[in-house]
Amino acid sequence: MVEAEVWTVEEMNRVFNTAFWGHTFYDWDEVVLPNLQSEHLSAEGEDRTMFQGISLEYRRFMSESMLECFRLEYQEIKKEMPNISVTTNLMGFYKPLDYQKWAKDLDFISWDCYPEPGDTPAETALQHDLMRGIKRQESFVLMEQTPSVTNWQPYNRLKRPGEMRLLSYQAAAHGADAIQFFQIRRSIGACEKFHGAVIDHAGRDDTRVFREVEQLGDELEQLGDVFLEGRTPAEMAILFDWDNWWALEYSAGPSIRMKYLDAVRDYYTAAYESNVPVDIIGVEDEFNSYKIIIAPLLYMTKPGIDKKFRDFVKNGGIFVTTYFSGIVDEHDLVIQGGYPGRLRDILGIWVEENDALPEGEKNSFVYKGNLYPAEILCDLMHLEGAEALSVYEKDFYQEMPVITRNRLGQGYAYYVGTRSNREFYHKFLEDIFTEAKITETMITPKGVEATIRVRDDRKILFLMNHNKENKQITLNDDYTDLLTGKEYKTGNSIEIEQRGVFVLLKINK
Repeated sequence: MVEAEVWTVEEMNRVFNTAFWGHTFYDWDEVVLPNLQSEHLSAEGEDRTMFQGISLEYRRFMSESMLECFRLEYQEIKKEMPNISVTTNLMGFYKPLDYQKWAKDLDFISWDCYPEPGDTPAETALQHDLMRGIKRQESFVLMEQTPSVTNWQPYNRLKRPGEMRLLSYQAAAHGADAIQFFQIRRSIGACEKFHGAVIDHAGRDDTRVFREVEQLGDELEQLGDVFLEGRTPAEMAILFDWDNWWALEYSAGPSIRMKYLDAVRDYYTAAYESNVPVDIIGVEDEFNSYKIIIAPLLYMTKPGIDKKFRDFVKNGGIFVTTYFSGIVDEHDLVIQGGYPGRLRDILGIWVEENDALPEGEKNSFVYKGNLYPAEILCDLMHLEGAEALSVYEKDFYQEMPVITRNRLGQGYAYYVGTRSNREFYHKFLEDIFTEAKITETMITPKGVEATIRVRDDRKILFLMNHNKENKQITLNDDYTDLLTGKEYKTGNSIEIEQRGVFVLLKINK
């Protein structure tokens, strides 16, 4: 990839900053792969590197090389069958491959969804939304899921009765147009002989798993194409970027506890649990259709992304970013002149220092009358036009801003200079939603998900109970139950069983 981009040796030395520690290259033959025999080391169980620039570029090279292999296979298939659609199995947040680049070469997105036993419903929903988002919010295919059990996890827990159906409808609610399984029949040997299947080793059609799959198939046939190619009407987006993921977690400092996906999940989960739909977008996607864009831990600011955010805010949008953002350019070289670099005028702040807190240590801050923890990293910032919404409670930076808001044009840019807890993110986003005039899909009990897909003039509401007990829900409109045909009026109360699902069509008035 380095030579493919037609770099000179001098340019390579610049972007890798090889003058550090006398690593200057004088010829292409001197370049070695970044691994444990050269620049990498294993520290605290993490793959670290002494030269982030070359390691980042190697990540890009490997992702692009595998994509080029796919392109060659794609072209050969199209020569023989030009009218078919070609795809490959993706795997959610799979770090080695930049799926936002891969999506451009896939005719449609398909992915394998295998939640681990400890995953929350929000974490699974986030991965579905990522798969929808990498191809500009187009619907996708759930290519694989197990009907019952996986085989590669340390403890391979059975899906409980109703769980497979619930997870299948969650996929549909977040953009899946097809629900499929791996595998139809269990293998008798090799590493997946104990992986779940529609037909077990017993070879019977009266097992619990077979009957549940049969029921789901009957229901999907009954639903037909009612929600196919339907879109999720999101007014909020979270920006995700693979290059940022790679670069941030290769960084030598300030904290090994700083994880990109954790920061993304913080904000996504708060929106998900509030039943506010979210699109996952990339740096190349358009911003204008959203009221809110959140870019957690935007360590890397690629060329032009600051202008997109600046224009977005000036035109009335709300932009939220967090601690350790705006630090480096696309080559992992620090943007000089003060953090957060190219975002500084948008946010109206200057971050002077970052205090990394070891596990178990916390600072704190008060927001809207409640005390919240400040963990992992505390940015020490100065106001340059922004207003402080909250300040640190202790240490030598007591009274320094921790949350700020800056007016720019018709909109606002927020900076959250630390990581906090679930309660904070819920309260903070509640205020942001109010400011942006975004309302929830429906008010539901905790653990009951309400998600909408819209196709033409049809609005399909999915209600999914992720709890282990039944829940009561008050409907906010007139609906027809697409599985039973029963009609409901605004204000009607319905009971949803544990792991139960309703698929409701809004009655147009």
